[in-house]
Amino acid sequence: MKADISEIAEYFSHISIAPVDAYRPVIEPGTKRFDTYTSALGSGLVFPLRGRARMTFNGVTYEVEPGSVFHSGPHMALDKEVVGDTEFEYILVHYRVPDSDKHVFSLASSHYELEPGYSPHISELLERFHHTATMSGSLHSLRAKSLFFTILDEVLNCHGNRRKDENQELVELAMEYINAHYMEPLTISTLAALYGLSGNQFAYLFQKYAGISPNAYLIEQRINHARELLSTTACSVTEVSAYVGYSDPFYFSRIFKKYTGVCPSTLQR
Repeated sequence: MKADISEIAEYFSHISIAPVDAYRPVIEPGTKRFDTYTSALGSGLVFPLRGRARMTFNGVTYEVEPGSVFHSGPHMALDKEVVGDTEFEYILVHYRVPDSDKHVFSLASSHYELEPGYSPHISELLERFHHTATMSGSLHSLRAKSLFFTILDEVLNCHGNRRKDENQELVELAMEYINAHYMEPLTISTLAALYGLSGNQFAYLFQKYAGISPNAYLIEQRINHARELLSTTACSVTEVSAYVGYSDPFYFSRIFKKYTGVCPSTLQR
């Protein structure tokens, strides 16, 4: 499943966890391992380093490659298949959640994907973490724990920034679409469906990144075009109303006056 960045940040900031172990497997191309299970000792984080694989946690399949991070719960059904002609290498970190926290934070037993994108800094931190985690001694354990949380912080920050960029781009595309189709019977639901969102999600993102609601933006575009047509052509109010997407010229006149302060007829040539 796709991750909710706020929920995950809340999860990792409130539970008392520490890495239990760290592995760095290298799996040959074409390898397939079905009907296995994730570790029963704790939850796990998979950090792909190179190559690609297809991992299926409890029946849900993920395309695993560098630039993404995958979380799994303990003792989950796992199928794994290396895709392509390159070895698949990754770092797997197991961690335990205290029994007292397990009933509060269900994410410990969930599978989900984070998408921080490729980051040389994360790669460097992972190299340092793996090297430190495989060394014995309490000081190395402390350093490994510190690096583990630094990696989590960097992954969550990169994931959040990437989502922000994607959402902003989505809203910009939606604005361009409205600019080109303002004369059509657009609704929030139809616009949201274009981008695979619910009406509430789309309205929230539009308001956040455009600073205006999608309905208000649509009306603004229609009124601006109507004002130009009334001032530069001999079209009637009824004709202009229909052109900019209003089938009822009386309703159009009310909206026009509300937004401009004047009746549309006063602008006719």
